Amino acid sequence: MAAVTAVLDNGVPLADKGSAAATAAAAAHHSTPAPPASPPPLSPSALPTNVPAPEVSMVEASDFTGVTFTPELWMQRRSWALDVLRTEGARSIVDFGCGPGSLLQTAVIPPSTVPEKPIIGPNGDIPDGISLYTQRLAAVDVSAEVMTTAMSQLEPPGPNASGVLAPPRWAPMSTELWLGSIEHYNSRLEGYDSIVALEVIEHLEPNLLSRFGVVTLGTYRPRLLLLTTPNFDFNAKFPSSHSHDDENCDRRGFVDPTGRTDRVFRHSDHKCEMTGDEFRHWALAAADDWGYDVEIGGVGISSKPSYYPAKNGERPKPIYATHTAVFRRTTGIPMRSPRSVRTVELPFMIGVNEAAHPHRLVGRWYHPVTAVTQPGAPKPPAALREVVGSVFDALAQQQLSLDELWAYPEVSGASAGSKRHLVSALGGWGNCPPIPGSNSQFAVVVDHNGLAIKRN
Repeated sequence: MAAVTAVLDNGVPLADKGSAAATAAAAAHHSTPAPPASPPPLSPSALPTNVPAPEVSMVEASDFTGVTFTPELWMQRRSWALDVLRTEGARSIVDFGCGPGSLLQTAVIPPSTVPEKPIIGPNGDIPDGISLYTQRLAAVDVSAEVMTTAMSQLEPPGPNASGVLAPPRWAPMSTELWLGSIEHYNSRLEGYDSIVALEVIEHLEPNLLSRFGVVTLGTYRPRLLLLTTPNFDFNAKFPSSHSHDDENCDRRGFVDPTGRTDRVFRHSDHKCEMTGDEFRHWALAAADDWGYDVEIGGVGISSKPSYYPAKNGERPKPIYATHTAVFRRTTGIPMRSPRSVRTVELPFMIGVNEAAHPHRLVGRWYHPVTAVTQPGAPKPPAALREVVGSVFDALAQQQLSLDELWAYPEVSGASAGSKRHLVSALGGWGNCPPIPGSNSQFAVVVDHNGLAIKRN
């Protein structure tokens, strides 16, 4: 495994950050005071090498329950989170309970353009979708066993085994990985606009669950908090008996280890699984406490769907396998004070002993811009049409999808990484009006693959 490469956004190595020389080097790169020091990264040799396979939730053990999901349930949870982050315009994200990095794996992929608004049609359609422009990405997990895999997702990519380079990056991004538990405050995680916690709160002991809102909503105060957790109402989908004379009783579920209920949970480490009414009550109370609105929903309709009883003549609502909640910060003042979460001397201040840090830094990485912008870009319409025309000539085509055309570095480079500029230069479409000086040589159209460029 490669050694942890940890650098500041300005290129100063973190490994030497605690030294006087490194402090001076950092100060030379900044006109403002340097941020408080972080603990040195953990050595890779301190991380476990024999990592056991993760336990599969009962709901997802289709070979036993006969319940299947398409796509798989974990993929639906990740897709839901990414869709919300894109739609809400998230720029900095903390993934609490990141595990081996299923969300990180997608969040680190460079978007195909510079940060810009989506291209929206006259009817509000977005044929090429919305990109996720992540500037900062942090991940936290309490398990040392997942650190090596999560780290591999956050490190800057190199050529793969076939020598193929990663997609070009038009804007820099910083990533970091922490070993620690969610209930502990980490001053380095303040200032992120979005926090994600997929399948986390059900693993928290009751006393820790009570601190979840205090730390995430009350202390970090993100613009968005996204979370998912199992829906106990769905658990009727798999055998729930836990008879002692059944040799497979351990696969039929797990009795609530806290002793608070006689419920049988999906996973051996779950401490809480809420019904739909319980989750709604919990989420609304947390939102009220800390000055947030909350949108409650769900993902995961199985191959054998079930529905809640219809109420007031409405259509029955599906019983999802997973609760979802999106907390959006309002302008209201929180009803509670989170001051007790912060220590008198905040973590990572000079003079604080490393052993006192609630989180351990595994690594911090910088992903630089790798895309090449041509001199004078963005090119004016006439020059850009000439570049586009040469690609059409080389391919002997009359129509190309926008993505196909954008894949040519001479086109994206001449557009300075802006698809909006390219679309406007080629005649315009939707909320990308034509640039004065464009003509009818090309037209922007919509086909079954999204936006396309047609040569007239």
